[in-house]
Amino acid sequence: MDNNISVNLDLEVPFFDVDSYRIAWHGSYVKYLEIARCKLLEHINYTYDDMERSGYFFPIVDLQIKYIQPLRFKQMVTVTATLSEWEHRLAIRYLITDQATGERLTKGRTVQAAVAMPGLTTQFICPNILIDNVQRVLSSQK
Repeated sequence: MDNNISVNLDLEVPFFDVDSYRIAWHGSYVKYLEIARCKLLEHINYTYDDMERSGYFFPIVDLQIKYIQPLRFKQMVTVTATLSEWEHRLAIRYLITDQATGERLTKGRTVQAAVAMPGLTTQFICPNILIDNVQRVLSSQK
């Protein structure tokens, strides 16, 4: 059984994300990771709205980005988001590749901690709804 859940997001680097050299501004990468993360959360049927309805927030507590090659205006890239941890925290790995060449351009990782509402109490185990949804997706990948 495959223990990875991944989604791919294809995008073209837009003009409003680049500097005068037509290189993507470093902060734009965080937006691309967020879009891919939202797509991954939709895939496991536990979106930010679902989190809130189930009584939790999942703030980012750690963000890492390794810029390997710059992203350029109009470049077609694929952002792959892979769920790597989900029992004690939500950890997602990212890889941005060039669609034409497959070259690795950027890699990253985010970690989110479950925080129970309304008391804002950090949880050291993810809520059962998240774990159950992940297990369902993993079972369907057999």
